[in-house]
Amino acid sequence: MKNKILPNIAFFDSSQGGLTVWENVLKRFPKLNTQYLGDNARCPYGNKSKETITRYASEAALFLANRNATLLVIACGTASSVAAKELQHLFKLPIIGIVDGFCKFVAQILTEKSRTVAVLGTRFTIRSNRFNEELTNHGIEKVWTRACPLLVPLVEEGISQGPIADAACDMYLWDIPEDTKIVMLACTHYPRLTKPIAESIERRLGKTVIYKTIDGDWILKIGTRDTSDPIYLVETSLPIVNYVNQYISENKLEDKLYHGEKRVLCTDSPEQFESIARFFTSIPLPKVEAVEIQT
Repeated sequence: MKNKILPNIAFFDSSQGGLTVWENVLKRFPKLNTQYLGDNARCPYGNKSKETITRYASEAALFLANRNATLLVIACGTASSVAAKELQHLFKLPIIGIVDGFCKFVAQILTEKSRTVAVLGTRFTIRSNRFNEELTNHGIEKVWTRACPLLVPLVEEGISQGPIADAACDMYLWDIPEDTKIVMLACTHYPRLTKPIAESIERRLGKTVIYKTIDGDWILKIGTRDTSDPIYLVETSLPIVNYVNQYISENKLEDKLYHGEKRVLCTDSPEQFESIARFFTSIPLPKVEAVEIQT
């Protein structure tokens, strides 16, 4: 199997959410060889134990390593929070999660370190405390976290705006601190909910909300009370794109990795996977392949 697949950069998530990261990397490097694995048979990870999440992530990493991956991107907030460091010790394959680089990036753009950084994630991501630890290590003084377990199933049902999404966001964000400057979307599903998240923040704080993307800054909502002190929504793709660029350049891998081969894999029901995947990426998918991860 390994010899039939070109050297590639591999992406792994519990389902389709990590396609938001995959898409942004391919926007920057359209000829990059990639494979994406969504473990939808065992999704969601956010309500599993640490031991189970680590086992699932280890099995995925081994599977992708055996398919000629040269770098593995854990495009899952939960698996990154829980298992990335352990996998980095277990495998010779370079592995990057979304937590470390994401927190470093936020620290670089937060000029007032006394302002609050809000982190939205799954139950286990928040419970792991990884974001708090990393942000504190980067000199950020105040971190407010909120587990948002209803947001993943909403996105996977195709609900990204409207009264249900608005109500869910209001329930989670009703007490977001007044001095919040950056909101970290620590789950790869959440970029599909930027509009209701921004509107909920504006209803609570009355401030303009701006979304930072690889294509630049986008104003999502104009503040009704204050337009001089905007709040920034930031998602995980920006630091991953920067890391991939650095990895390819430093290792001189352009000739090896730029052949345009794309593979998308899932662990259950390719048809259902593909129907949900359209909510996460505008890039046309290759035929989704069903695979079995050996346990």
